[in-house]
Amino acid sequence: MELFFLRHGIAVERGSEGYEDEERPLTSEGKKKLIEGIRGMKRLKIKVDKILSSPLTRALQTAELAKEHLPVNSEVEIEKTLVPGGSYEDFLKKLRSRPEASLMLVGHEPAMSSWVQSLLGCPPMGSVLLKKGSLCHLKIQWRGSRPFVELQALLQPRMLRQID
Repeated sequence: MELFFLRHGIAVERGSEGYEDEERPLTSEGKKKLIEGIRGMKRLKIKVDKILSSPLTRALQTAELAKEHLPVNSEVEIEKTLVPGGSYEDFLKKLRSRPEASLMLVGHEPAMSSWVQSLLGCPPMGSVLLKKGSLCHLKIQWRGSRPFVELQALLQPRMLRQID
C-alpha cells in the first residue's frame, strides 16, 4: 500500500471572527499555492485510488482540490480519525482493513507528522514536520499486524510548486 499524507493548505487564522475552528476555510492564497503544489504532484505522476479527509472545512477543501487536479476516480471519503486529536491506533486499524493500493490522507498537525514519525519508527519529538500543503509518501507492507514502512518522499510545499 502507498500512503500520501497531505496536510491541508493555508486557512483562515485560528480565532478569526465569524469562524469556528472546524469551519475555517482555505484562504485565496492558500488555494492558489495548494493548486500549484498539486500540479507538481501531477507532474510526478502521483495517482491515488482514494482520498480520505478529515471532516474539517480546510481539509475537505484541500481534498477536493486534490481530487480535481489528480487522477482520482472516486469521491472524497470522510475519515473521522483524521481530525485533530484522532487516534493513531484507530487509524492503523482502519488502514489495515482498506482494500485500496494507494490512499491520500488529508489532515492536520500535529497528528500527520506524529503518525508519519510513528510509522517510520522515529523518536516522538521533531523528526518530521509537515508544513501546510506538504506531502509525505510512504510505502507500507503489512507483516502480520505490524507495518513495514519505507519513506519514499517528503516534499515541502515550495518544492512541490517548483516541480516542472
